[in-house]
Amino acid sequence: APAPCPSPSASPSLPEHNLGRYEPTVPVSPSCMLNGLGCPWPRDWEVDWSLLNSTAMMAGRKSFDGFSPVHRWGLVTLDWSVGAKHWLNPDPTKTTCEATSAANCLELKTRGVVRRCSIYHNMELSLEWLESNRAVMDQAHIDAGWFLRYPNGSVFSVDREASDASGKPVGPMMKQFFIDWRNVDAKTYFVAAVVNATLLPGVDATFTDDLPGVPAEHPEVQPATGMTDAELAHLQFATQDGEQYLATKLAYHGRTCLDCIGGQVGPAGANYQMNQLPPPANDPAGCVVWFEHYCQTYMQGRGMFMDWSVYGNASSTHNQTLASFLIVRPPLAFLGSRNLRDNTWNPLFALDVGQPLGLCYRPDATRHPGRFARRWSKGIVSLDCDTYTADLSEFHTLPSDQTMA
Repeated sequence: APAPCPSPSASPSLPEHNLGRYEPTVPVSPSCMLNGLGCPWPRDWEVDWSLLNSTAMMAGRKSFDGFSPVHRWGLVTLDWSVGAKHWLNPDPTKTTCEATSAANCLELKTRGVVRRCSIYHNMELSLEWLESNRAVMDQAHIDAGWFLRYPNGSVFSVDREASDASGKPVGPMMKQFFIDWRNVDAKTYFVAAVVNATLLPGVDATFTDDLPGVPAEHPEVQPATGMTDAELAHLQFATQDGEQYLATKLAYHGRTCLDCIGGQVGPAGANYQMNQLPPPANDPAGCVVWFEHYCQTYMQGRGMFMDWSVYGNASSTHNQTLASFLIVRPPLAFLGSRNLRDNTWNPLFALDVGQPLGLCYRPDATRHPGRFARRWSKGIVSLDCDTYTADLSEFHTLPSDQTMA
């Protein structure tokens, strides 16, 4: 008789360095946007090693009149508040956020100032100002169980206004229903609605907000609806299962989502931080662990979205962040964050690096085991974990006419 399978043993805890993965809890999220296991890549996306075309930012309510950057970007995500001056309507049933965002994307790509463009959707909420959502925000679909309801059967809605560039609320009040992803028909519809929106001319991807699902940003939902903890856990799992379905459908159609590229930190995603952080600055051993993880060949088959911090004294380690990115990046990779804006564009993004001529390596593993490097067609980039110093000196900067919009 065959020997029985050995009993699973607990995995040792990872050091406190973010490696784009985490110790699984039970149940593990079914969403590749949250579980650290990697989402499918979009079909037919050509590999683009250009650093400038690998930058990513998000435009917000400051672009009330629409987004028009000063600099060129690789991936721009338009928050729902972008262009609200044009899509708002005194009658909330006539708002046109999806169409307006898609038109903004098309204009940016036609001008050649953006390589890829993403528009907004929400995984927790059905939003009246999104045309595809509004189409089913009626009594028939409420009765069919597509949305969360009060115990008396009426729909649970949290209405809100948009804001102008200064943050001042501007009407009208618009409905926000909470999607019940446990309903198979609702799941099928909302996945198809997001995919169809990304197929609009000019659109390449979607931003999938509030990935964990209820009660993200809305702790009042559970007590108001009377959901038990078990029902809430079921809803969260169903929401995240829908996200996995969405990621697969998007990839099949040659599209993706912002969080499909590298994922959010951990199973909860509550801090909205990109899953791949730069190596730790004051921990040489942790820095080495980070590189040994990302330098593995199989990581070239995973997407990467490395966080580019703009807070505090982050600029003091921007060289190290960029060097780390160039040393380990796979073919599908972006450098940026949801907090990066056009006015915080960095001159380092204009470096002309060419294409990689190989993978990460240690130039002198015997004498300097903490130094990692990679050859590119325009030079060699390296980072020394012992001193946390980066060398980008072999790369030259593109002329401004190639980096300015």
